[in-house]
Amino acid sequence: MRTYVNSNGAVVLTDTIVADGHVPGLLARVVTHVHSDHIAQLRRSIREAAFLLATPLTHDLLSAMGYTVPFSKRVEASYHTRLRIEDYVVELHPANHVPGAAQVTVELPGGERVGYTGDFKLPGTEILQDLDVLVIDATYGFEEWQRPWQEEVEYLLADIVNDELTRGGVAIYGYNGKQEEVMLLLRRMGVSAPFIVPRRRLRVIEVLRRHGFELGEVFVEGSAEAFEARRSGWFVEFRHYNEWKRRRGNGSTRMAHVLLTGWEFRAPYRSVGSREWVVSFSDHADFRQLVEYVSEARPRLLVVDAARGGAAAAFFARYASEKLGVRAVAQPLGV
Repeated sequence: MRTYVNSNGAVVLTDTIVADGHVPGLLARVVTHVHSDHIAQLRRSIREAAFLLATPLTHDLLSAMGYTVPFSKRVEASYHTRLRIEDYVVELHPANHVPGAAQVTVELPGGERVGYTGDFKLPGTEILQDLDVLVIDATYGFEEWQRPWQEEVEYLLADIVNDELTRGGVAIYGYNGKQEEVMLLLRRMGVSAPFIVPRRRLRVIEVLRRHGFELGEVFVEGSAEAFEARRSGWFVEFRHYNEWKRRRGNGSTRMAHVLLTGWEFRAPYRSVGSREWVVSFSDHADFRQLVEYVSEARPRLLVVDAARGGAAAAFFARYASEKLGVRAVAQPLGV
């Protein structure tokens, strides 16, 4: 048996169990979360795999996104529920990323244990230990990619939004998944203004509510309620990251515009115009947090996901070997 990451980004945990990618002939596919680079070729896996394993929330989010997993193939697992699939014991573990995200470990018949972090950040992610092989995400694997304020930026984002709401509406730009994460964050931080979302996100909002998440008032773009909220000037509107460059043409000059990006390393936030902000907000571990995770996990072999991390993954594998004393390799090789 060999645990590795293939050229398509599939994380092969055993000869029949993979995560976040498709391999022909697989028995089971684990879906760690619903981001597009982790559900590649999912419809093919739905057709060909015997089982698709994910948290109940992730399964429901996939359904809301239009994926139909037959009941006979849909395996739901809460965190720390040990499931036997043939001779393997599979277990999902908490990951601080988007709602429903999980890590996965697999115990082999001989007692060997392998694991995969999926995407994560600290704190809030359980650090997997006592593993023979650990596959880790290293999106921000270069040493200079550090955000020392990462643990405080949630409070700073809420402060910016609350302050701007005293002047008018706020538009927040981010990727799908991150938008929902920020909605939940703002509610936890006491932001009570109604949210306005595109109609296509409504099914995702309904899933989160069914799973007990508090979202307060959420209005659909184009509805009478959204019109009234906009007229009042007290609302938070969520738009896709790609709309940021068109912001001056699609909103009132009374609105504030806030871009969420993990690629800002100069400051936790900065002003780029009148009522325009770039906030260093990421749902991935930065370099410091990767070092913290690996230093505590100390697997016997660390495999760094280069299908998604590229050259940063290769750098982090070398760093882990030379500085942390952990045997490490980036896969697939040559990426």
